[in-house]
Amino acid sequence: METKQKRFKSPCKNNCNRRLFILKGSQLAAGITFIPGILNSSFTNFQQQTKEEIHQKLDELVYKNFQVYGTCSQATFSTLNEVFDLNAENITKALASFPGIAMRGETCGAVSACLLGIALVYEKESESKERPKLSDSPSMNFCTRFENEYGSTRCRDVIRKVSKKEYQITKPEDYVILAQDGALNNCPEVVKKALHFAADIIMENV
Repeated sequence: METKQKRFKSPCKNNCNRRLFILKGSQLAAGITFIPGILNSSFTNFQQQTKEEIHQKLDELVYKNFQVYGTCSQATFSTLNEVFDLNAENITKALASFPGIAMRGETCGAVSACLLGIALVYEKESESKERPKLSDSPSMNFCTRFENEYGSTRCRDVIRKVSKKEYQITKPEDYVILAQDGALNNCPEVVKKALHFAADIIMENV
């Protein structure tokens, strides 16, 4: 018997004007279960699509955005921004220095960009100090999934994992060597995987 694929429906049609709420307490032991929240009100134009359709759209945009921006952080966020209608183009510009955190081999730019996207989706606009931090648990969920895949969220560790070679990465000049050696050719696939994790987290708890 044929079953219909579950399609993702933007919650903002009904929920974005509702009062913030928390359904259940989260258990963060594995970083998988977390408190679902209401999506940011900018998340309004997203059409109904299956998870597979969303993944395909993300993948299609990754290479195009790499050609435009040339960095993992900007390519990642610009893709999320376009697919999920985040209306946050200025953040793409601000992420120019985030690959490896100023290109020092630290946090992967795809990780930083995905965490920003998750926060934009889950955090409610409010100046109140009492507002709950709804992005904390989804962010931990993302990092756990990424670490399970690559063993770390650090750029130098991810590059070692995917290239199977050891590189000294502590300064921007080291990335020139990575590019010449072809080690950075793996970055679009890392970005795709990170985007799949982020997209699933956005979709599965709304």
